[in-house]
Amino acid sequence: MLGVAMSFTAPYLSLFGVERAGMTPFRLGVFMTAIATSGVIASTAAGRWSDATGKHRTLLLVSLCAATLGYLCLCVVRDYRLLLLVGIAFIGAGGCALSLVFSFSRAALPASDDAERTFASATLRTILSAAWVFGPAVGALVLAATNFYGLFLFAAASFAACGTIVWRMREPRPDEHATQHLMARPTAGEVAQEIDAQSEAQYEGQPLTQAEVQPGAPRDPATLPAAKATAKAKVRAARAPVPAAEGSQKDIMRAIVALTLIGLAANATMIVLPLYIVHGLQGTRIDVSIMLGLGALMEIPMMLALGARASVLDKSWWLAACAVVHAVYFVAMSLAPGVHALIPMQILNAFVVAVTSCLGMTFVQDLMPSSPGRATALFFNASRLGSILSGVLSGMLVQAFGYRGTFLVCGALALCALVLFAVPGEQYPKMARAVRRYLRERSGKRD
Repeated sequence: MLGVAMSFTAPYLSLFGVERAGMTPFRLGVFMTAIATSGVIASTAAGRWSDATGKHRTLLLVSLCAATLGYLCLCVVRDYRLLLLVGIAFIGAGGCALSLVFSFSRAALPASDDAERTFASATLRTILSAAWVFGPAVGALVLAATNFYGLFLFAAASFAACGTIVWRMREPRPDEHATQHLMARPTAGEVAQEIDAQSEAQYEGQPLTQAEVQPGAPRDPATLPAAKATAKAKVRAARAPVPAAEGSQKDIMRAIVALTLIGLAANATMIVLPLYIVHGLQGTRIDVSIMLGLGALMEIPMMLALGARASVLDKSWWLAACAVVHAVYFVAMSLAPGVHALIPMQILNAFVVAVTSCLGMTFVQDLMPSSPGRATALFFNASRLGSILSGVLSGMLVQAFGYRGTFLVCGALALCALVLFAVPGEQYPKMARAVRRYLRERSGKRD
């Protein structure tokens, strides 16, 4: 239901601002940027609070209620200042529902190991993609039949239905699934039984010598119980659950910056691609719908396959490969001779979306195993930040370099993400020195 609500509203919110609210392009940009910024702030605060309290369901319900109220207000509000207030207070705050769904699922689903947990997240992400396969087309039919009033009313009902489902779910206890983030170990009772069995086997049938019964000796009957207790404590400590290793702040920031660059390039493409097809290649709006739906359809099997194998995959390597594929996609887009040449290229774009959605989120969560809510919020905020930047950047790039040049710049951003994923942080100073040395040599040759 969350995917249906988002796929109904996201493609048509900007159209509503221009056609019904009478916004200028500048005011529309401010409106969309305010919503995205509010979503980033709300997601960050929600992630920190849910990690500190262990409660994800309450915040998810609040965000879904906010989204419901926001789209109900859009049915009647047309004043720009009121719309800006509704966008910041309700729609932006409701935007954090997406990240909260994944952090809530990670805490609530009774997964026994990393493979099950990753596959569950991939399945949820696949369902969202499935909603985007038919959602925009159905939304267009609802818009044509009932105008924006019916569209936003249906979206509000979808958010409310999602909230009803979550309300009927049980909030897990803070420690109920804590072992999901730890390595499996024997229980304390099993350890004690093992020590007792080993002790009995060691001493059974062996007569005590005079030296062994001296006070303080290892088999002194008076101190043997204490010795057993000490041994048990040592084994328990050795076999206690070991928390997963936290990634360094530099590794986390590198991952977030790389995902932001990929999100920036992807969102700029979503803005430029329809214009490129219609105005640059003389295509039709039907061509745009076919490409968006086809890309979402091809993401589904890829996400399921990656989710099933995610626990044994090298996530950093796959994300680096994803950045390479993204760069190839942009170069191919810039060289496309016509609309039909763009259709097979959506396979490359679907691969990028599938890898970043399935492996990107779990990669950040693996770097922050003790803070799943904050990790999920960081992942989705990277995409939102890319969306904020892409709105301004895409217009500037198209005006300066045209459609094909914009795709080449997006390819360069993907290559920067490749460096962040593939090159360890300690190699950056060496790379900087090598670049400076190369530039000095080139400068000397020119002189």
